[in-house]
Amino acid sequence: MQLAGIGRVVFWEGGSLWLALITGGNEQHVHHAIQISLPFDGLVRFQTEPDGEWVSYAGAVIAPDLPHAFQAPGRVVANILFEPESAAGRSLLKRFGAGISALSADEAGALCAPLAAAYFGDASDEQLKVLARQAIAEISGAIPQVVPTDHRVLKAIAHIRGHLDEPIALGTLARQVGLSPGRFRHLFVSQTGVSCKSFVLWERLNRALQLGFGGTSWTEAAHAANFADSAHLTRTCRRMFGMAPTGGRIARPEEHQRLSV
Repeated sequence: MQLAGIGRVVFWEGGSLWLALITGGNEQHVHHAIQISLPFDGLVRFQTEPDGEWVSYAGAVIAPDLPHAFQAPGRVVANILFEPESAAGRSLLKRFGAGISALSADEAGALCAPLAAAYFGDASDEQLKVLARQAIAEISGAIPQVVPTDHRVLKAIAHIRGHLDEPIALGTLARQVGLSPGRFRHLFVSQTGVSCKSFVLWERLNRALQLGFGGTSWTEAAHAANFADSAHLTRTCRRMFGMAPTGGRIARPEEHQRLSV
């Protein structure tokens, strides 16, 4: 097993914060999330083509559904992931658009300073969650008058999140919101930018990771999110995060040196 990072992961509905000392790279992957990448010092590097150029950033915003790989060996990095259909996600996409967008060193430093202080100060998960969401608000809050997600899509998303441990059929979701399957499929893609099937898979993966990093066995975590088994979960995690679930190790900052060797 290749260890990719040592640190902490905090989840909330619609987002997650990955704070880690990076000990290895990851494979090309695609996830349905906007990613804000903030190194506590130095630079992070991203590649968007398997044989393409690696580009360095003081901080970066990665658009959803963009194939990419990530490197920052020996550096502590905060990666914030959150859903593009949220109000903040829509605002941020209006500001940055597609691809990978660079943040200035000053902007990246201002965003990551509170997170770094909290992480090395052994803050609680709740404190880290608040700071991550504040960073999202700060980077996306400059764009006013965001069009809200359609209430029928929001209702469908709520149903999805309440039934991640069981099969979820598109027809069932369509009936929940009073639309035909074809109309619902079109509405969901137009509002979220991704198919309903892909969105459900993303939500399942995040539920399984939250349980697994929280101490549940990976087999139990896989079943709780309706994966066939832990191998199915591992394949999905590699495709969407570029690493296996066991590629991350939960540890406090003072354990970085001991666990990275």
